[in-house]
Amino acid sequence: MQILMLSLRDLLSTRFLKFSLLPLLVSLVIFTVLSYFAFSILLDYFNTFFSVKPDSFLAWFYALSIVQFIIHALSFLLAGFVTVFASVFFAIFIVSFLTPFIVKEINAKHYGHIIENEVSNFLVMKDLLKIFVKFIAFLLLALLLLFLPFINLFIFYFVFYYLFHQLLLLDVASCAFSKDEYKNFWAKNSPFEFKFSTLCFYLIASVPFLGLFLPVFFVIFLTHLSYQRILNLSPKA
Repeated sequence: MQILMLSLRDLLSTRFLKFSLLPLLVSLVIFTVLSYFAFSILLDYFNTFFSVKPDSFLAWFYALSIVQFIIHALSFLLAGFVTVFASVFFAIFIVSFLTPFIVKEINAKHYGHIIENEVSNFLVMKDLLKIFVKFIAFLLLALLLLFLPFINLFIFYFVFYYLFHQLLLLDVASCAFSKDEYKNFWAKNSPFEFKFSTLCFYLIASVPFLGLFLPVFFVIFLTHLSYQRILNLSPKA
């Protein structure tokens, strides 16, 4: 609870609110464009699918108002599902460029942790490659379950959670820790608090607009969690 309140106070400060607005504004533009094109593509697909002889049963069925409503609703929901997740990951991508500044500000304000040997870009890129290789493997495995009702949605949801979790931790850990601290952190499975936190963030990020505004908060919270739970540092009074 202490970390949550500390993170919220930091987020609501003028400096961090400015950081939050950048991914929000950029992602809103991307969100609008993606929604429009995704909806159009899905609608064109359904129109093509039902493009048959005018006197056929499918043509009559497609002409029904309720069917038209269902198709438009499905197109909207599927387009929304795709664009929400695309926008969230795009927001995380934008925030990754701000993370060094966010972590530096949190460290200077609350902890004063001295990093003598910084994590190299090569090491980060190597770990990033490992994450994407594992993600692709999980994604291919999930594709085998694509046609199983209900299970397919959940399995894809958790496959993308893996990517979300790993990218956030990599982003924060590479900025908050020294090289040795970073290696020790990744040598072990991330503690339950980190998994639970990123799962909560993932669920929040699934809500339209919250996922666009709160990535900066996610970084702030995980930075505090890293310093207090991994390095056992206490914030300044």
